[in-house]
Amino acid sequence: MTQHESHDTNPADTVRVSDDPQDVAQVHDLISGMDVAMVTTVDSSSPDGRLTSRPLSTQVAEEDGDVLFLVRRSSPVASDVQVDPRVNVAYSSKKAWVSLAGVATLVEDRALVERLWSKGAEVFMEGGPQNPDNVVLRVTGDTAHYWGGSSFVGTAVSTLRALTGRAEGEPSSTVVDLP
Repeated sequence: MTQHESHDTNPADTVRVSDDPQDVAQVHDLISGMDVAMVTTVDSSSPDGRLTSRPLSTQVAEEDGDVLFLVRRSSPVASDVQVDPRVNVAYSSKKAWVSLAGVATLVEDRALVERLWSKGAEVFMEGGPQNPDNVVLRVTGDTAHYWGGSSFVGTAVSTLRALTGRAEGEPSSTVVDLP
């Protein structure tokens, strides 16, 4: 096992790197069980390239690691990805953490917006699925780095072992190269 060059980890951590379809499926299962993500973009209004994170509700987690969100085309997050499409999407639950790195695009497909539309979308977005300002933000994942995933207790124990150095030889996390 090697340390993946694109992720910053503690040198004492043992990181497993994989492109195994079972690990891609594990990422999908983890993300599918978590609704709200923190989506980090490069702030297009900031002269120094400040990073900005916003909570968004995941509408769809696709099997290949891509995730879809409903956003307003006029929103700051949409402006940010039009200037710099690099994003990070962070998920957290009681049993796992996932950091999805990739690129975002705006999808202006009325049928897709309508398919993803929900009562929750109505709270944050005006005009319904036919409003041209309501679009889909698709994040195409390059890699997903995850910790835990089996159970709350299992994740807590493995995290504690990793933090105290008692997990020699056991991977503390997994980096998955997505298709």
